[in-house]
Amino acid sequence: MWNYLKSYFKIGELLKKIFWIVVSFATVGGVFFSLPLGLFVLGPAAVAAIKHTAKKFTQDAVVPYWGEWFTRKEIFRLLSGEKFKPYVTSHGETVRQVKVSSSGRWVCIKDRYYPLALVKRFYFSGGVNKCNVCMIDGTDIGMQEWSGSSEIKDAVTELMGTVADYPKDLCKSAFDAAKADMRVSYYKLATADWGEFRYLWEQKCRELDFGKGGEKVGKKRIRKLTDPNNIKDSLYNKTLSETELDAICNRIKFDKDLDVRAFSYLNRYQKDIYVLNGVKLCEKLGYPENIKAEDFLFNCIRDIEKPYFDDAVRVLSGFPREHLISEIERHVEMAHEKGDFVFGAGLLALARSIDYEISLERETDEKVTNEVSESSGTLGGLSEAVAQQGGVAVKFEL
Repeated sequence: MWNYLKSYFKIGELLKKIFWIVVSFATVGGVFFSLPLGLFVLGPAAVAAIKHTAKKFTQDAVVPYWGEWFTRKEIFRLLSGEKFKPYVTSHGETVRQVKVSSSGRWVCIKDRYYPLALVKRFYFSGGVNKCNVCMIDGTDIGMQEWSGSSEIKDAVTELMGTVADYPKDLCKSAFDAAKADMRVSYYKLATADWGEFRYLWEQKCRELDFGKGGEKVGKKRIRKLTDPNNIKDSLYNKTLSETELDAICNRIKFDKDLDVRAFSYLNRYQKDIYVLNGVKLCEKLGYPENIKAEDFLFNCIRDIEKPYFDDAVRVLSGFPREHLISEIERHVEMAHEKGDFVFGAGLLALARSIDYEISLERETDEKVTNEVSESSGTLGGLSEAVAQQGGVAVKFEL
């Protein structure tokens, strides 16, 4: 809430609202004090002032566009636990006018907050002092009028990456399809996994655009995509549609020279949401082919705040139970020895997904299973980390 209120004061929104309240009362007062003539002279002005004031209170200038959908109460909740730090570019330059939240979900530019996963792109024009923002539902929210410098433009451009400029109607169709698949409304999107939603939206965009060229063009694209020399580049550097992932899956299944392990290097994926390509590919391949990527999948649950965490847990939970239990226990011991509570939280979530109680959990007294134990700190740390699950990748690219 403090983040919101701080920006509310800085951008002068409070003074603007007070000003329009005074104007509304003054015009309405003028009507009453000069009846009946004032009703005809000042009446239209009073109505216009009241409407404008009401609009000021319904619009959220601190969180442009999404603040209107999420409601102010939800915005307070979303921003309350966030800590913002100035963005540091790849060249090591600190841009204080652009701040990124600790979770990576938000960017704050000139005291206005934008949920990164839900911004399609920032369009800079008029030099560097104007920026038009378009959301992933195709809505253009207009010029933001940041009085900045080239530093802001360069920082935001680097932060977002290159985004394919799909038409607004296609973006809206993809957005509606993603909402339907995840069964969320605009209002409920506030509490949804934005990373998963962004990935699904990008998939829908590619799927819709993919179908424009007709069957012949589609087959040509698939042949190019499934060329062994191109698969890695595609998986690591863009969001792939279900059609494209199915094609790669079939190629791996029927090509003895290909192995899923070749695409199982977490650090080679350019951005976090692209890791979902690898996880979903493992899911499509199924057991026993995907067990070759077991190390990759366990690496995917080392951080519970990553957008691919839940998907990786789901794929791992499909492995043979006894084998999976053995691997969970092995990794739990290593995480315990290293004091890696975040990875431990991921392992605990995986164990619970198959209704298994890990050995370290059984050894702890039932009364303090979910509390911090001063002697080891293990289970308390794990439970706290599980409770903090959430987050989204910073960069998005089609």
